[in-house]
Amino acid sequence: MKKIGGNALVMREVNSNLVRQVLKERGQATKREIAESCGLSVVTVGTVLQVLEDRNEVLAGELLSSSGGRPAKQYIYNDEYALALILFTHEEREKIYIHRTVVTLTGRKLLADSVEIPRVDLAALEAVIDRSMQSYPSIQAIGLGLPGAEADGTLAASDYEALRGVKVAEHFRERYGKPVVIENDVNAAVIGYCRRMQEEAAAVVYLYFPDRFPPGAGIFIDGKLFKGSRGFAGEVSGIPLGIPWGDSGLTASFGALSDALARITAAVSSVLNPDIVVLYGSFIGEAHLEAVREQCLTLLPEPAVPRVSLSDDFSADYIRGMIVQTLGTLERRLYLTKLEG
Repeated sequence: MKKIGGNALVMREVNSNLVRQVLKERGQATKREIAESCGLSVVTVGTVLQVLEDRNEVLAGELLSSSGGRPAKQYIYNDEYALALILFTHEEREKIYIHRTVVTLTGRKLLADSVEIPRVDLAALEAVIDRSMQSYPSIQAIGLGLPGAEADGTLAASDYEALRGVKVAEHFRERYGKPVVIENDVNAAVIGYCRRMQEEAAAVVYLYFPDRFPPGAGIFIDGKLFKGSRGFAGEVSGIPLGIPWGDSGLTASFGALSDALARITAAVSSVLNPDIVVLYGSFIGEAHLEAVREQCLTLLPEPAVPRVSLSDDFSADYIRGMIVQTLGTLERRLYLTKLEG
């Protein structure tokens, strides 16, 4: 018979995670309902609930009447026990803004607004974070959506000169003593898309075509983001296809754009063989999608042609992905070992 090995502290945390998950999914439940859902004894669930209740992570609800016997006590998960702050930059009419979102442990939004800043640098980000923490003292994790690529903890490539070559995540971890996640837009978007469309078991390449910059890709394989050994996976504009990315004539021509989209789709499919290639750009429509599908059949063997889809909301994918990544830093990942004998 296979046994699960682990010391008492690990097993306690595993049991706590099981109880948390049930309450997060159900919102509220009785001790017996929790025990039945996660396969623990009622006594074990009661012990876990007492600990979680003592630190205000679980709240006591109403008593439920029963047909004879003692009324059952309801337990409610307090998703505001810890909060996450997500920031990402965007530009509009030559002004720079930081979009700010505060979410609970279940992803429920408590705040979503934009703050104008003079420039993107550490001081501007600190000012927004400081104000956010004053308003929401329960913030326990910070997510920063910044264009570019991180290598060995340093923002090696960035649209913002003041952040280039800076260990941004390390700076904020030391300043605030909290976990910090930095993700670029398309990496976050592929995570958000897979969560939104329930495609987390698929291999997905998300191709993002900004209005003024070359394309980038987010790659999601085996249930997780793939960044490559140094964080530069997805820099698809470097594939030598001879496509004039950023040329207004390209986006103005239906035929030229469809050809470019098909060639880059075929290129990433030849290397990664994904289940799905997702396209997003303000100038890409359903008609382009059909043309891409048809041309891919001439460039690849039919079994290698992925399902090609359009995302209808890049911003929604982006923010959802940032929320997933940032909340992930607050979840303890424990691995149990199966021992033979």
